Amino acid sequence: MPRNRGAYVAQRFADTAVAAARTSAATRLVALKVTLVVAFCLGLALSPHLWVGPRSYPTAPVFSALPDPDGLAAQILYAGLFVLAAGCLLAPRPRAFLAGLAAVVAVFCLADQTRWQPWVFQYEFLLATLALFSWRRDDAAGAERTLNVARLVVASTYVWSGLQKLNGNFVDIEFPWIVAPITDVLPATRGLLRAAGFAVPFVQAGFGIGLMTRRFRAVSLALAVAMHLFILAMFGPAGQDWNDVVWPWTAAMAAFDIILFAGTDVAPRAILMTRGRYAVWHAAALVLFALLPALSFVDLWDSFLSAALYSGNVTEAQIYATDAAKAALPAPIARFLEQVAPNTNVINLQRWAIEDLNVTTYPEARVFRAIAGRVCDQLPDRSQLVLIVKEQRLLFSRPETGYRCWQL
Repeated sequence: MPRNRGAYVAQRFADTAVAAARTSAATRLVALKVTLVVAFCLGLALSPHLWVGPRSYPTAPVFSALPDPDGLAAQILYAGLFVLAAGCLLAPRPRAFLAGLAAVVAVFCLADQTRWQPWVFQYEFLLATLALFSWRRDDAAGAERTLNVARLVVASTYVWSGLQKLNGNFVDIEFPWIVAPITDVLPATRGLLRAAGFAVPFVQAGFGIGLMTRRFRAVSLALAVAMHLFILAMFGPAGQDWNDVVWPWTAAMAAFDIILFAGTDVAPRAILMTRGRYAVWHAAALVLFALLPALSFVDLWDSFLSAALYSGNVTEAQIYATDAAKAALPAPIARFLEQVAPNTNVINLQRWAIEDLNVTTYPEARVFRAIAGRVCDQLPDRSQLVLIVKEQRLLFSRPETGYRCWQL
């Protein structure tokens, strides 16, 4: 070892960077596939009731006449996801398995919009992206273009996730709750962490942009990985021990960062656009992940398709019911009704979804209306229930709105 320890560490870091830079596109692509498929399987395994039941939380299909796979059919499809995932991991040319996995997930998602969780949306697009690649060893150009689509998806997710947090709810409610494992033990840090809450949106959006640049890629990569380690610490067993279905996604995102950006010299233009047979799909990624999320701020695009999870900037809803309605509802639903006043009971849909499905609600008014409508269908007297929806968008949020059963 050199006498100058600092020089030694710097040399080791440089050697590691050079080795990463020499990593072939094909090797990165295999690592991306393995990380994606394993993380997706973990997410599926942690949320079985979301896919196959049993569940009390109603489904919200894209089309009201679209049936939700249930019973034996759902179990077969759900088991098929893991069989297809195994094929993705083991086959040298896994295109058919990747496409099949994406197709079955799409069937499930058409039957219930609550399944459109941010991690499902991202994984689904990346699966389709990998399914379009030839998986030929000599297709180095195709591998690099496929990686660039994935880079665009991941970097854009950070940008919009940061911008979604530009609201008072994040600073005053969401972030203090996230860092409570620290402030509960060290109350003196509350002021410092509150100041950090103001900086989070800008830092996160900034390193999302930085990942797409050559000059700021290294520091942005370090910040992105550090953020995910921090989130795992806050949400994990030693912290809030909350919403464990997002733990694999958080770890996977850190891995995606390293796989896609460590030691690369790819130009920003190559990440943002391409030519040839990948141009259409690359454009689709640009539209879905880099452009359309801006419309979520004016309620013209869904929040969860715009990286708004735990942003303090999503629509919320509660169902209010009388004592007679509570008595008439099936026990699996009625148990979520809490009395808040005489003859007034309330279901917090977020709590219901988390406890029943292990995922958060899909925060859109149309979905809440569909769910409340399914509850109304089980009441002999439909006048005994009301849905209250509170929109939270950056701009043009509607005031709190109430819906009676006949309006759903």
